[in-house]
Amino acid sequence: MAVLVAGCGGGEEPSGPNVEAGSSLSATDRDASLDAIDRWLAAGRADNAETIARSLAGRLPDDPVVASALGRTLLLRSGEIREAAGERAAVAIAADAAKELRRAAEGGRTDPETLRNLGLALEGAGRLDAAIEAYRRVGSEDPIARLYLSLALLRADRVEEAAGLLESLAGARPDDAFVLAALAETSFRMGDPDVAFERLDAAVGLAPDEVGIRIRRAALLRRSGRVRLAIESLAALPAEVRSSRGVVQELTTGWLALDRPGDAGEAWAARARRAPEDLAAALEAARCFDAAGREADAEAWLRIAEDTAPGDPRIAELRALIEGTPDGGG
Repeated sequence: MAVLVAGCGGGEEPSGPNVEAGSSLSATDRDASLDAIDRWLAAGRADNAETIARSLAGRLPDDPVVASALGRTLLLRSGEIREAAGERAAVAIAADAAKELRRAAEGGRTDPETLRNLGLALEGAGRLDAAIEAYRRVGSEDPIARLYLSLALLRADRVEEAAGLLESLAGARPDDAFVLAALAETSFRMGDPDVAFERLDAAVGLAPDEVGIRIRRAALLRRSGRVRLAIESLAALPAEVRSSRGVVQELTTGWLALDRPGDAGEAWAARARRAPEDLAAALEAARCFDAAGREADAEAWLRIAEDTAPGDPRIAELRALIEGTPDGGG
């Protein structure tokens, strides 16, 4: 069996079979490549898994197992990109993931994991209605898919339908923190905030380290008018959690609700310092500081962005907006 070089790294990192372009691929090498994809994903290196998966798919374009592996890898990559650079940056790769996962499903891979992943990829690509239909295909037999379906229905403002599914799911999984948190959202939207916060507090108690549940709780506090308490609940999180993209986005919404864009700028600046590759965070810091009248801070973060990604058109667009020159001129 040939040896695959799957990107940078060394030591005892996982590897797999190497098949040169144009050569045939044995069943043994195919299976070894699929195993290598799984090992890279388990090691947290979806980038290297993507290299292998794309090469394998190029050689076996009609293999639904390979398409599913590539789709799953691209879905994880889209999640990494979303956290690092924001929603807009992740849409294209999520769409690629959905294409591969749909190809896998059409080729006979209709197992719950593949269809759940298809739904997630479609959501990430902005195709919510199609995602709902993907979850429906497997939801009756898979509780995780039913949860994803419920969350998608909430995003589509189909609250009563989501509530019915979640109530049924909670009966079977009464100690599932994610089900309780989703039920809290339905209670809140249906006009019962007391029950909503009871459920959220129970969810936090079951999963105190789940940042997504903390963000949901802060969002409901903010939407109920308790904006300062919402901000304080997130500000109390450890610094590395507090600077995650989802937390910073919710903090920003809260600070702007209090008409304090400078504090929103500080939140984005903290995020940009911890994740210097996140150009969007630096730009958001500049945007918020400009709104707060802190021109020097806005300029500093624009310059940091320019050093991070010279020539990126988003920087010129923001500078033109700040300077009041929509054509980008001086």
